[in-house]
Amino acid sequence: MTIGEFNSNFRSDLTELYSEEEVSSLFKIVLEELLSFDITKFYLKPDYVLTNIELEKIKKFTNELKRGKPFQYIVGETRFYGYKFYVNDSVLIPRVETEALVDWVLRENKQSKTTVIDFCTGSGCIAVTMKMKRKKWNIFALENSKKAIELAKRNSSRYYVNINYIHADIFSWNKYDEIDIIISNPPYVVESQKKFMKVNVLNFEPENSIFVADENPLIFYKRIFDISKLKLKAGGLIYFEINPKFKNPLISLSKKYKFSNYELKKDIFKRNRYIKFQK
Repeated sequence: MTIGEFNSNFRSDLTELYSEEEVSSLFKIVLEELLSFDITKFYLKPDYVLTNIELEKIKKFTNELKRGKPFQYIVGETRFYGYKFYVNDSVLIPRVETEALVDWVLRENKQSKTTVIDFCTGSGCIAVTMKMKRKKWNIFALENSKKAIELAKRNSSRYYVNINYIHADIFSWNKYDEIDIIISNPPYVVESQKKFMKVNVLNFEPENSIFVADENPLIFYKRIFDISKLKLKAGGLIYFEINPKFKNPLISLSKKYKFSNYELKKDIFKRNRYIKFQK
């Protein structure tokens, strides 16, 4: 089979699950990640005949995609803020939206000595990225899943950065010192929103990293406010990624904890996705 013939079959096989743009992106991943091809080489040599080993690789990859499995889990890594991070089905796949949250924190905080905690760290992408950009910061990262912590540690080792990982349940954990900045992208999608989500998210990504009960959508934010009441320094900051649907209830909740100042920012899709509070 030539690479050109494979391209035609690949697009035909995946057209029901993915948009044309997504299929093109996935084909580029096949070329670069699996075959070590530059996309230019494909256009220059569409008649290149794939070897048996190459065919086996791409058939396996295509079959996984047809099941709806996210390509990040198939290749075992993804890009976040320009860095590669290991991922597997024990963690949520880092999203481009979350890059903007990290960028906000980094742009506004350039002081050398700062203590930061990342709640619900998952793959560790937020904590590791911040440590890469702010070498002198003392960064903690809390996560309830043992498998996720193990993966996050692999990501720290990949870039030779030291993160203080805490394997604990956020709702019972209370061993913490004073902190300057809290950052969190906690579960915030309510169960009733499942019907709007893609099969590759519902069938493969960890539900406890995504969903919260409709009856208590702000459960993680409330717990973080509880912690901040005791341990966030005066003038300290909280940065959240949020469900736009619950922007107003979250602001109302913050006022009960005496957070009078807040700032909202929109994501790349023009939705209210991030909020900052100052103590």
